[in-house]
Amino acid sequence: MLLSQGIAAAAEVRPAFAVGVPSPTKDKPQSKLWFAHDSWWAWLPVAGGSSVWKRTADGWQRQGHLDAPLQGVPGQADVWADEESATAVLVAPERLAVVSLQWRQADQRYELATPPAVLRTPPLPAGESGIESATIARDGRGRWWVAHNWQRGMFVRHSTDSTVGAWSAPIAISTAKAAADDLCLIVALPGSIAVVWSDQAHDAVYFRQHDDGAPPETWKPIETASSGGKTADDHLNAAVSEDGTLYLATKNSVDALGQPQLVLRIRHPNGAWAALPYAPRTITGEPSRPIVLLAEGSQRLFLVHSVYGNDRERPRRDGIEGAHPRRDWIAWQVADRRRMDLSPAATPLLETATRLNNVTGTKALLPAGQPWIVLVSDQRGRVFEAELAERE
Repeated sequence: MLLSQGIAAAAEVRPAFAVGVPSPTKDKPQSKLWFAHDSWWAWLPVAGGSSVWKRTADGWQRQGHLDAPLQGVPGQADVWADEESATAVLVAPERLAVVSLQWRQADQRYELATPPAVLRTPPLPAGESGIESATIARDGRGRWWVAHNWQRGMFVRHSTDSTVGAWSAPIAISTAKAAADDLCLIVALPGSIAVVWSDQAHDAVYFRQHDDGAPPETWKPIETASSGGKTADDHLNAAVSEDGTLYLATKNSVDALGQPQLVLRIRHPNGAWAALPYAPRTITGEPSRPIVLLAEGSQRLFLVHSVYGNDRERPRRDGIEGAHPRRDWIAWQVADRRRMDLSPAATPLLETATRLNNVTGTKALLPAGQPWIVLVSDQRGRVFEAELAERE
């Protein structure tokens, strides 16, 4: 079978597991994987709630003892984890829930630490957008922060202490109205936390920082990461290096054949920004939904994204209507952070007979000496695993 961009047909890949909810690995800014206690874990939606999964030698296993505590909460999770706990913000259009799991050494499993904290929003006016995505981070003083979009604005909330039981009212990060589908994300930097967001209405990507010691409402002025030239789109994903360099995988809105579709934006610890376009759009493939991953103790940087097959161009190319069904696959490339050359073309990481989308990874650095994995899903709720083999 002939596939897009001249890649060879791959053997059929079996799903690792299924959750029964369409596209369970979305959304773009979120990280649903973490590594702890010698295992990979995933937090994904199921019908009526959330579920936690463990990667074992016998495959992925659902942690059924957590099903009842997680029933009735939203399923779309962004996870912040350390060795002893995993804390997630769970997203629905009209509410958020924050849930913390605590590791129990005696039982070798996670247990619910506290009941879910529910963060509601006021009723939406007609025509306005609810919450599409939210992310979570903890600052250097132990305070939790959640960032989310709502009514075309970007907001944060913070915990009132070091637990996740009580939360502040929303704090507006930006008073300008973005497009209805714009998103934000929050990251922890040395001595601060920061929010990055897309603003397609003003054709810009913005950044705003909060020092750990400042009052929660006191934020530094907004920085413009880039503006103009259709630079903004609602695709954001971030990783932070050991020295506090922020790597931001984004999509632009150029959407032109032969032009880069994705942009890696880098904020150095001194506040300087750089932008490296990559992944050109081709006649048969549209790169989209990028994520960025960094490896512990390594200078390697991994960029992973979806590629959407372009049905409209196939009859023109092949002369046979419907000769090749659409295939959406996952592509990747590796860069050395000391040189940051993104010119080599991305190569297929995972492809199947189904349409794959929404790569998700870990918020933390990929652990040394362990397999490095990402998860993707299809519209039937099946979840696939891909391993990032080490490349020099």
